[in-house]
Amino acid sequence: MEISYSKEDYTAFCATLPDLPLCCEPWYLDAVVEEGQWSVVLVMDGKKALAAFPYFHKHRMGLHYVTMPLFTKYMGFIPGLELRQHPSQEVLSSLLKALPRFAGIDQQFSPLANDFIPRLPDSFQTFAYHTHRLSLGQGQDWRSGINRNMRRNIRKADALLTLKTELDLSTFHQINELSFTRQGLALPYSFAQLERHDQALAKAGRRQIFAAVDADDNIHSVAYVMWDKQAAYYHLSGDDPELRNSGSGIWLIAQALDFTQQQLKLPIFDFEGSMIPAIAAIREQFGATKTTYYRVQQQRSYLYRALKWWRNRR
Repeated sequence: MEISYSKEDYTAFCATLPDLPLCCEPWYLDAVVEEGQWSVVLVMDGKKALAAFPYFHKHRMGLHYVTMPLFTKYMGFIPGLELRQHPSQEVLSSLLKALPRFAGIDQQFSPLANDFIPRLPDSFQTFAYHTHRLSLGQGQDWRSGINRNMRRNIRKADALLTLKTELDLSTFHQINELSFTRQGLALPYSFAQLERHDQALAKAGRRQIFAAVDADDNIHSVAYVMWDKQAAYYHLSGDDPELRNSGSGIWLIAQALDFTQQQLKLPIFDFEGSMIPAIAAIREQFGATKTTYYRVQQQRSYLYRALKWWRNRR
């Protein structure tokens, strides 16, 4: 086995995985990194990659550390198809040893890495998180899995709302921000950051923006869906607080589900979380089930540990 740090090798490795999460694609990472860079370590068997470890790293306050970039759900350890069939501690250990010595690491591994979490060294802390996924087999009526009240609310909204798919990004951003404002929160990204992200997805043909509008062309809710070879992701969304009682948020999810099943013909719809009980309950009312993934942390520097503690208290 040999170690590679080549992004070309990583690109070739990604092409071999039918279930690679979209956010781990090299072109996706190119578009979201900011104030840092992404790098990768691979374990190679000849010209074939057995596993990869993409990571985003930054320098701040004299510390060199690994974190997650904007709009990115997963990074970290990705086992190849062969390694999943024949797990090897040696491959994982080789990858971890080949990483630079960072002050700290804080990454969310995809569910593809779940079987390897128990194999991590004791210096790593792991925390179980959940996303919600809905299976969409061809010919399967996903509406049969939702409760009666949800079905009634969707039918009621059907009479009030129309689906709009030609929405400019600026308008989407404005409605998206309203949901944060309503909760007294700042939008965690700028329009320029969203625009750069969107341009990469649009160029790859991997996104669709939806809006729920009424007869007067008022926008009630918006949603941003992106997809890879296996799953569509309910990536970003927002509601006009003055119009959200129309049930537009739930109705728009239903439209995204139909789009995923009927047009994209993908088997999985991923709600991208959330761990918040009220939001998780809505996902489950659609018939979605929890899928575990892990947040993985390593803290080598006392200063890094102190800064993480201080930030978590805020």
